[in-house]
Amino acid sequence: MQSNDTINISKPSTPLDTTITYADNDRDSFIAEITKQLDDYDHKFNKLLNELSWSREFLESREEETQNWVICPFDASHRVPHKSYEAHYKRCELKYHGIKKERGMQRQLPSSTFYYKDAPSVISLLETDELRKTARAAPSIGQSPTVEQRLSEYLKALSDSNQIRLAHHNRQKRDVYQNFDEVWENLQKFKEQNQGLKSREELLAEQRDYKRRRKSYRAKNIKVTQRTPTLIHRDIIAAYMEDFKLLREFEQNMMDQKEQ
Repeated sequence: MQSNDTINISKPSTPLDTTITYADNDRDSFIAEITKQLDDYDHKFNKLLNELSWSREFLESREEETQNWVICPFDASHRVPHKSYEAHYKRCELKYHGIKKERGMQRQLPSSTFYYKDAPSVISLLETDELRKTARAAPSIGQSPTVEQRLSEYLKALSDSNQIRLAHHNRQKRDVYQNFDEVWENLQKFKEQNQGLKSREELLAEQRDYKRRRKSYRAKNIKVTQRTPTLIHRDIIAAYMEDFKLLREFEQNMMDQKEQ
């Protein structure tokens, strides 16, 4: 019995050459996109190298050095160069077996600074502790102090200078006034000398004023010659000011004599 079923072979909707053309176009665009991304990455990489002041040759040399490093057999995370491999191997071996450094390695002899550190005629050259303390307290190299640190240093230096200046002034004042009676006698002598040394013009002026003044003015006008408390206070202040001026001149003369 013959079958009446027939097989119909349909033609493709897109020609073969058109499909190949579309595939080629997609591949070209994909290659162009990848090439553009690679160029961008290369540009960023070069920019990063310029910021770090590195070069491709430097990176290649570093890569060669890292390839020559040796992996520690006791710890795979340790990678050391050939030069320091032996020392690292001994140290890691002791640590791996639980042996402390003091027991496994030769202990250093105790320092002898204890015996001569207080001797007046010997200078100690092994002040390691003091040097370490100074290094910890000092700021690191290249670190600029802040505004607050500079201000605190300035205020500290200013207070120290004021204290030194005040101590010097008090010491100088104590040296001058340690014998107040002698100073007072010298001041009175200095005052008498200054009062006794009057110029010819001053003497003539006093004589002229005395002749012009009437005797009756000094004797009869009592109300005019009465002194009020304000005038008395004014005269007292003037007398004190004269004493202070003389004291200042005396101090200046003493300082000049010390300098000479």
